[in-house]
Amino acid sequence: MPRLIAVLFGLLLLVSCSAPPAGPAGAAEGGGAAGGEPPGRGAADPPAVEATPIVYDLVIAGGTVVDGTGAPGFRGDVAVSGDRIVAVGDVGPYRAERVIDATGLVVAPGFINPHSHTHDDLLNPFIERDAKASLMQGITTEIGGVDGRSPVDIGAFLSRLEAEGTGVNYGTYLGQGSVRAHVMGWAQGPAGEAQLAEMKRLVREGMEDGALGLSTGLEYQPGSFAGTAELVELVKETAPYGGIYATHMRSEGDALVEAIEEALEIGRQAGVPVNLSHLKIVHYRNWGKEDEVVRLIEEARAAGQRVFADVYPYRAPDYAVNRPLAEWASALPPEHLLIVDGAPGELQGLTVAEAAALLGLPESEAARSLLARHPNTRVVALVSSERAMHRFYAADWSVVSTDGEAQPKLATAAEARAYAFHRRSYGTYPQLFEELVRKRGVLTLEQAVRKSTGQVADELGLKSRGYVKPGQYADLVLFDPATVADRTTWLSPQEYPEGIAYVLVNGHVVVDRGEWVGGRHGRIIRRGEE
Repeated sequence: MPRLIAVLFGLLLLVSCSAPPAGPAGAAEGGGAAGGEPPGRGAADPPAVEATPIVYDLVIAGGTVVDGTGAPGFRGDVAVSGDRIVAVGDVGPYRAERVIDATGLVVAPGFINPHSHTHDDLLNPFIERDAKASLMQGITTEIGGVDGRSPVDIGAFLSRLEAEGTGVNYGTYLGQGSVRAHVMGWAQGPAGEAQLAEMKRLVREGMEDGALGLSTGLEYQPGSFAGTAELVELVKETAPYGGIYATHMRSEGDALVEAIEEALEIGRQAGVPVNLSHLKIVHYRNWGKEDEVVRLIEEARAAGQRVFADVYPYRAPDYAVNRPLAEWASALPPEHLLIVDGAPGELQGLTVAEAAALLGLPESEAARSLLARHPNTRVVALVSSERAMHRFYAADWSVVSTDGEAQPKLATAAEARAYAFHRRSYGTYPQLFEELVRKRGVLTLEQAVRKSTGQVADELGLKSRGYVKPGQYADLVLFDPATVADRTTWLSPQEYPEGIAYVLVNGHVVVDRGEWVGGRHGRIIRRGEE
């Protein structure tokens, strides 16, 4: 019996010595770093200590991280806990509530839209309050109060929006036109001393309540009634708060050069950065001013002035959408006029030049002959210079914007056309990556991401958004660079894009595998709080 016991004991000892060690922590969850022995470890060394897995709420695994800096993308994981990014790259052995497989996808910061007409929409119960059109294209932060229009009481507006919730993060400018209307109504001419003092007080109050700066819309009344000296005095009030002067200039066409000169002078005298809003060159006769526009901006920057411009990637501004052909027939060549309504269906979606060829009409008489046959023809006028737009995007001083709204999707494409709805509200960022990156090579992928994220955050002074790095808010967009596409057309301007797989706002997934999930997870952004 003692001999049998000794044999059994020896067998047990042999089995225990030959059993393999436990695998690396987290491997069962599909997210742990590869385990194994370090190089050079001998058989006599003690076994490795098993790593304790880190617990995350969410891990985005296996994507190409394009982090907003402009640096080349890299293969890495992104770990999220709560509303923040907590690790990027090798996130270690982990356990997570959810793991998103991002193989084949770009993982980028959520897009920051620096020029957005959303301040009415987000508080209107009859309009899209969750900003679905923005989120579905990857926008996670909107900046409103542009073109000189905003609530005058910024504090009350932001507090209400914060209480009621919003789908996107939201910050705002104070609108000079709204301030002037509040103090002076539609009175023309310069402000009196008491009126100017009251407007300056309102600007200070708006900045203290969190406005990012002062915006103007100098093609619109009553803001246009203010002269340069009055604007300088108002913009100066934003300087102690680190404000920005964002301007829809007095002209985007015939007097564009003079308008840029005025904007730069206001910024110089006031001592604040200048944002040239939705920069473009409109009307065929002005397209040759491209060199002068670039020269003015680059000379100002070389002299040390902070100047940047936001640009959207469409050739038609809102006032050129679904307009009578008769209004534009003599202003643009027929190949720049796209038929959208008021003509037989087979002509819709064609340029006037293409329609004339189809009908056997001479191109030199295309618009006049088409109007004779179909007097109610309506067009989208491709009035902005495409060459200038591409050149602006290629410059290091430009960022991406939509100039769009948070409008709900209408029942039919015909209704959207009748409303003169602009494609930019649904398709801007997919259009950028499809056309200017993938098809035309105007920008690299990394440049386009930077102009949509980190560069915008830098210009606006947002410290905790715009980058994929630890400590940043978890605003993220995952998209397929090979398939991302704008599905809108001028005939159907309200179509959600392709290729946007996931969108996160402050750590919450609001677009999941391309499908809308929603939720009001946005935060209010007040100047200085980021």
